[in-house]
Amino acid sequence: MTVLKILFDTNAFYACEDISAQRQHANARAATELKELALRHGSELFLHSETESDIRATSNVALREATLLKWRQWKHLSAIRSRADLLDRADYKEPLSRNDTVDFAMLAALDNNAVDLLVTEDRQLRRHAEAAGLVARTFPILGAIEYLKKLFGEPVALPTVHRRVAYEINVEDPLFESLRDDYPEFDDWWSKVSSEHRECRTIENETGGIEALAVLKEENDLDYGLKGRVLKICTFKVSAAAEGAKRGELVLKALFHYASEIDCDSIYVTVFDNHVGLVHLFQMFGFEGLEIRSNRDELVMVKARRIPKDVSGYTPLGFNRLFGPSAVLVERAFVVPIQPKWHDILIPEARGQARFFGEDPSGNAILKAYLSRSSITQLAPGDLLIFYRSHDTMAATVIGVVEDTFRSRDPVEIRRFVGPRTVYSDNEIKAMCDMGSVLAILFRQDRCLSRVWRLSLLKENHVVNAAPQAIQQVSNEEGLSWLRDQLNAPR
Repeated sequence: MTVLKILFDTNAFYACEDISAQRQHANARAATELKELALRHGSELFLHSETESDIRATSNVALREATLLKWRQWKHLSAIRSRADLLDRADYKEPLSRNDTVDFAMLAALDNNAVDLLVTEDRQLRRHAEAAGLVARTFPILGAIEYLKKLFGEPVALPTVHRRVAYEINVEDPLFESLRDDYPEFDDWWSKVSSEHRECRTIENETGGIEALAVLKEENDLDYGLKGRVLKICTFKVSAAAEGAKRGELVLKALFHYASEIDCDSIYVTVFDNHVGLVHLFQMFGFEGLEIRSNRDELVMVKARRIPKDVSGYTPLGFNRLFGPSAVLVERAFVVPIQPKWHDILIPEARGQARFFGEDPSGNAILKAYLSRSSITQLAPGDLLIFYRSHDTMAATVIGVVEDTFRSRDPVEIRRFVGPRTVYSDNEIKAMCDMGSVLAILFRQDRCLSRVWRLSLLKENHVVNAAPQAIQQVSNEEGLSWLRDQLNAPR
């Protein structure tokens, strides 16, 4: 595998070198861990030449001079000519400010593959990266640590979603600071939700700090025109340090399980327009904005959970995004054999002992990637994936829906395609590519089957003729009809 090249934004560089007007940079420990991890595995670390202008803009003369000395100790990237369409793709407006000029230069380096990854704590820069289609290679410090550990084959502790009651949560946690800025009456409201013992979901770090939080409430027949049993997400917050590390996706996965548990008709949340990343996260998982707004002038976003009678206007992928998890349109289906080792890594919650409620090790969340040496060429977005655990269980265990596929024998191209969804190390990717072309499948996990489908059951219902040895299409109508009956049963 080629040496991994990592570009650090100014803020990540400051954290690495513990450059701060205070006694210690807030992210110094995490950034030091990241730098040590990268160098331990032979990665090359870079700053962009434009970063120097950021440093020279520092008003504190002593701090500026000390920082420039540190800057000189790093490798530097020269200015790179950007592709003609990058400004538009990244949603930049000319003329660029000084800060935007520096940020755009770093995106150009990433877009031209001068580096493999960009590390930044700048939310706005990550949003531009997302617009440009580069977000899978753009990480905050915490996300970069977790990604590199997976890539280098080091142990990674899976984030755990905890089921909490509001009064158990430390309201003095730094995560609540921005909530107080948005809602001046927050403390009075929190006293109320604590007294009501409202359901919450949290992800916490090793010291007990909150990385993500959701506060929930059941409602009925709302002013927004929502009917029946409704689950309101009263608060949904990911800490700045954990943004880009899939924490929001993990919490949403737990909320979808809870929505199934209480069998609600819809889920809704209100979001200020300036929380662009949060709005996009909800959209990615099927929340749609209403024309009506909240009394605070927030966007009202709703996810329907009742499948309409007429589904003719939906694509299979769009249908799963809007109504899933646990909602699929079965037009084409493929059985995917997966060895126990990879099954446990890719879908840890399907091992049998994981619980959806209480302590929930959420694995790689909802959006996942699977690598195969299969030569199959028919897979397309929206196709149903039936993951069949081979060798021991000999049964179908998990359902997914294809988002995209890519084939290559270049491990770097595969690595870039799967991005933060990977559960494969660099060495494992290289070993597969050394044997020939590799098929990378990006998919949405729809559900773990509550009762696995044994091989005998699959054969009896014409899904397969024998234990699958490679990815194979369910090519007869009897098998597809049986799958529709099983997967569209009332939940």
